[in-house]
Amino acid sequence: MTKAIKKNHIKYYQGNAPIILSAPHGGEEEPKEIKTRTKGVFDKDDYTYELTELIIKEFHKQTQLTPYAVIADISRVKVDINRAKEEAYEDEKASIPYNQFHDFIKISKKEIENKFSKGLYIDIHGQSHPKGYLEFGYLLDNSIIKQHDGSLKEKSNIENSSISALSKFTKECFIDQLRGPHSMGSLMCNEGYDSVPSVKLPYASDDNYFEGAYNTISHGSLNGGNISGIQIEFPYKDVRDTNENRENCAKAFVESLLTFTKIHLDLDLKK
Repeated sequence: MTKAIKKNHIKYYQGNAPIILSAPHGGEEEPKEIKTRTKGVFDKDDYTYELTELIIKEFHKQTQLTPYAVIADISRVKVDINRAKEEAYEDEKASIPYNQFHDFIKISKKEIENKFSKGLYIDIHGQSHPKGYLEFGYLLDNSIIKQHDGSLKEKSNIENSSISALSKFTKECFIDQLRGPHSMGSLMCNEGYDSVPSVKLPYASDDNYFEGAYNTISHGSLNGGNISGIQIEFPYKDVRDTNENRENCAKAFVESLLTFTKIHLDLDLKK
């Protein structure tokens, strides 16, 4: 498996598969030379760092390939890497790890487009909503994914999503990509992890749903390119709370991801 390098409080795996993982909110390092933020969200996404590392290992176990991965070691109290610059930090010194994180993703995207012409970017987060579902975000809020299929598959929704590029590589329709039988949500439901959106849970009944934020906007296919993006919010209980649960979730996630990639990107990455 490819070894990680670390630069400016950011860990980077230079992969050899058309998958990019990122984890912006699981770090704990608080460099003294960078002033602590005074406004915004400061919560750490507990164990998303560890879960991402397990996904990388499980991906290699199942494929003998390493995904590209960008993981923040720096704490969110210093910089929120999933925000635009004007919201992300208050100390200009924090721009160094911030830019490093996003530059590693840009480098990864360029290499993937050169080698594979297409790929998938996944931004990993944690949430504590009462229902405890996995939430797959495609930049379409809950009021939009509540729509019936006919309205949901309108051109404007496809173009405003972070997975618009998938239509170039698959015969499957947008509904299947988003919440159909071969969506990431439905594939994870099949593994025992209730997820939104999916066939089982097409939208969040309590309106608690994260549709994606800055990283997914910036690095998915909303603004062009062949790399589609998905933000994933993992609940804490039974998913992130113990090492055993993280290992089980990583295994299920990689199996679902490989099925999704085969169907929607026409790439069979299984060894």
